Amino acid sequence: MRTLIFVITIFCFTSCKKETKKVDLVAGAALYEVKCAVCHQLDGNGIKGVHPPVSNTPWVNGSKERLINIVLHGLEERIRVKGEIYENVMPAIPTLTDEEISNVLSYVRNSFGNEATNITMEEVSVVRAGKSLNEPPDLSTVTPVTDYANRKRKERIESRVGSAYKEKKVRLDQIDVPEGFAIEVFAEGLENPRSLALGENGTVFVGSRRNETDFIYAIRDIDSDGKADSIRKISNGLEWNPMGVAILGKDLYVAEIHRIVRFRNIEDYLENPPAPELVFNYPPEKKHGDKYIRFGPDGKLYVPVGAPCNVCLEKNPIFSSITRITPDGKDFEIVAHGVRNSRGYDWHPNTRKLWFSDNGRDLMGDDLPPCEINVMQREGDHYGFPFWHGNKIKDPDYGDKRPSTDFVHTTFDLVAHAAPVSLKFYTGEMFPKDYRNSILVSEHGSWNRTKKQGYRIMKLTEKDGKVTSYEPFITGWLNESKNDAWGRPVDILQLPDGSLLLSDDYAGVIYRISYSKKTTKWGD
Repeated sequence: MRTLIFVITIFCFTSCKKETKKVDLVAGAALYEVKCAVCHQLDGNGIKGVHPPVSNTPWVNGSKERLINIVLHGLEERIRVKGEIYENVMPAIPTLTDEEISNVLSYVRNSFGNEATNITMEEVSVVRAGKSLNEPPDLSTVTPVTDYANRKRKERIESRVGSAYKEKKVRLDQIDVPEGFAIEVFAEGLENPRSLALGENGTVFVGSRRNETDFIYAIRDIDSDGKADSIRKISNGLEWNPMGVAILGKDLYVAEIHRIVRFRNIEDYLENPPAPELVFNYPPEKKHGDKYIRFGPDGKLYVPVGAPCNVCLEKNPIFSSITRITPDGKDFEIVAHGVRNSRGYDWHPNTRKLWFSDNGRDLMGDDLPPCEINVMQREGDHYGFPFWHGNKIKDPDYGDKRPSTDFVHTTFDLVAHAAPVSLKFYTGEMFPKDYRNSILVSEHGSWNRTKKQGYRIMKLTEKDGKVTSYEPFITGWLNESKNDAWGRPVDILQLPDGSLLLSDDYAGVIYRISYSKKTTKWGD
């Protein structure tokens, strides 16, 4: 019996050993000399200003995924290594086998002053297939977080406001709602109100996207009449476009361009809140850097990170993604790739699957590509950007690099350039039954289309994971005959009584939407 156990143990050990082949650093050194040394030199120091060094640099000892992608797909971007700018193109070497890439990169990561873990064949295979290694974000090659003040001075964000804000006149009479619904002003005179979150004690927290703002709003309806009684600005410790807000218990989480911070027990300190705690750092990239955040059913914080461009193939996998962290900023994960700029997302009340919108790229004409509604079937999937858009629309710049079969297809295509910025399942009891579990999407509206479209709230009906209807719910912010908009709907927040709050950054207002068979549309 002992002999049999010994034989089985030896067999299992040798079988497992065969499954993961050991990295061969000697073979890696030989391959480096043949394939890499002519540019990066035998000592790894490169040629200053021409070919970057691979010695003791985060480009080598940092992200495995990025390093593997450089070998597989090449590098054509302007980079900074050890204080020097390099602009030469590194060609892709996709003909190398997974084993060869594993050997040569592991050799480099353990030579020339680098000290990093080996790269396995399995990891190369995962990246070659277009999947992610789900590493913590590598922020070593983007502008340091401490430089945000300089970037603010150089790269301002335009805050667009409409005539209603300038004239201090909200045009409720121009807004159309279905029979029985009412729309009223909850709060007005706000500076670019965007994301909304509700505290345990009823405070409505509002993120702002005003030019380089460093504050959020805390709004109270003290007498519960559906109108704001007090509006405070909270700015202590905030730095750079705190647009995203989310509540977990008594704590308020705020997303700025470059980080997530937390205010403990915020409603106990509204008059004089202490400085927030740092939860997690994100890249300080301004383009699509504003973040809408929400806590999921799993208790984790979901944070989309947009592409830092209109369309590009960014090497750092944290961009064009949806990320997830614990409330304390740990266990960073990328749960979705190929997502250009997601603003609205919510979990299906029954299936608990994540539904999310994505804003399509520009400069493909008035009617392409569509904005998207997607459903996450599996964590880590890729949704197509920048290669493909909507359902099999090939990108003119990147579509030839990957087949559409590599990606998850869109669940539903919205109209082009509609800019969906909020997606919420209605789960309240106030509205009619056919609204129950329907999807409400705010279309912020086009900014560069010849004939404007969007500027409305759409109601989508869903069955078995598919959208079966797409119809207007609230309209009137866009005057189609004049091709002009006076307001732009943004975030939707469901209140405990089933009514909705809706922010409008263009008009500087938050609306309240309610339903009663006896109510006229403006709540008279």
